[in-house]
Amino acid sequence: MAKRFLSFFFIIFGLLVLWMSTSRSCMQFVAEHRDNNTWYGSYQMLHGDLVSLCYLDMVKRFNPPREKIIFKKPANTLTHNINLYLHGDSYTYQVPDSVFSGINKLYWIDRNHGMNYHLDSTKRNILLIEVSERYLRPYFSGLQMLDEVCDSMVKKKKLALGKYGTYNQMIYASVLQGFNLNDLFNKYINQNLQCNLFNYNFMMPLFESKAALNYYAFNRASGDVVISKDRNFLFLKETVSLTDPGSSYIPLTPDDITRLVNNFNAIYDHYKSAGFSEVYLSAIPNSATIMQNHGYNNLIPLIQNNPKLRMKIIDVYSPFLKSTKVLYQPCDTHWNNDGKLFWLDLVNEKLQNPDTN
Repeated sequence: MAKRFLSFFFIIFGLLVLWMSTSRSCMQFVAEHRDNNTWYGSYQMLHGDLVSLCYLDMVKRFNPPREKIIFKKPANTLTHNINLYLHGDSYTYQVPDSVFSGINKLYWIDRNHGMNYHLDSTKRNILLIEVSERYLRPYFSGLQMLDEVCDSMVKKKKLALGKYGTYNQMIYASVLQGFNLNDLFNKYINQNLQCNLFNYNFMMPLFESKAALNYYAFNRASGDVVISKDRNFLFLKETVSLTDPGSSYIPLTPDDITRLVNNFNAIYDHYKSAGFSEVYLSAIPNSATIMQNHGYNNLIPLIQNNPKLRMKIIDVYSPFLKSTKVLYQPCDTHWNNDGKLFWLDLVNEKLQNPDTN
């Protein structure tokens, strides 16, 4: 009797956890009500997303002192007549408008949510598409941006919730709206299951012990993290895989590049005809692309240097590769403060000299 009871209990428990992990409303509730300062709270990524994903907070080289973000005012000889629409991701989240040259107003467009915009014809409206390399192919292999960033006087945007969130975000999959069988088996379900079953502060010593064993005994990281060949950086596994579309090393075909170039041209033509003075693409290289360049598939330069590309480019790849400074954090997927300021200088140079290419 007890055995049967336990069998039914674990079956029901498993189904409930699966349902919670695929329900947007349940995951939202969990995220809002777990006190992260308590024993049952979620483990917090205080030392960088990658070092926290593999629980190697105890390794000093992967846990440098936290940087203080210091922005500088741009050298600006222009009047403040630019409305900048920045279609970006976590690399440019919370960058203030005061650091851009000649800005009247900054509109930051979250790629997960899109925007309904209405252009001010008295201003110079510029659309800057900033995209980290690992999202370049998954997102721009289609034209969904045209449905997600829309002139409010023409049509309403379609939401893209959960499709292209960063790997360390909680993904709110849903089985209630627009149900698709893939919702039950998409790659984000494991993340939500881990959150509901294992991601608790009281369990961290167990994960940290396993991570220390893997690192010191087998010279490798755990989970979705890979240690660089020089042992000084952590990379997100999908950026160094030979099969993931976000990887710096996955083989490319001419058709891959042609499709992306054609899509960027379609996006460029669409927003130019919608009234934008200019549309720029700024692709941010994966940290592996710059810090471990041997074997790189050349995705960014193949797009940027394609003679058929009409979209204007703010090149980050070339100057980053030539820089003598380290521009990425050893414990995180993102650039460090030097990398962010470097990018801002490149953008401001383009805003001040729009005719240069």
